[in-house]
Amino acid sequence: MEVITLGQIGAGVALIFGIIKFIEYIYNLLRKSTIDKIDKNTKEIEELKAEVGVLKSEMQDDKQERIIILQGLLACLKGLQEQGCDGAVTKSISQIEEYLMKKSHD
Repeated sequence: MEVITLGQIGAGVALIFGIIKFIEYIYNLLRKSTIDKIDKNTKEIEELKAEVGVLKSEMQDDKQERIIILQGLLACLKGLQEQGCDGAVTKSISQIEEYLMKKSHD
């Protein structure tokens, strides 16, 4: 039977402790890296949300501007119709009014 010395037990414990510390170091390194990536992605998401909000606002402004232009065009066409212009003017008026009615119900 082989005799195990106190030195061998100490070396075994030190080896196990070293392996545990190495695994802990790798774990913490990966955890920190992952947390940093999550923080970076969270920041990017917040920035993108802010950008989307600005774009939505701009789109709403553009939509309102297009409606005003379309209403102005309709008023001009109706003025031409009152002065006796017909044909394409009347057709355009009915198309614009149809479009506006359809859009108002969407």
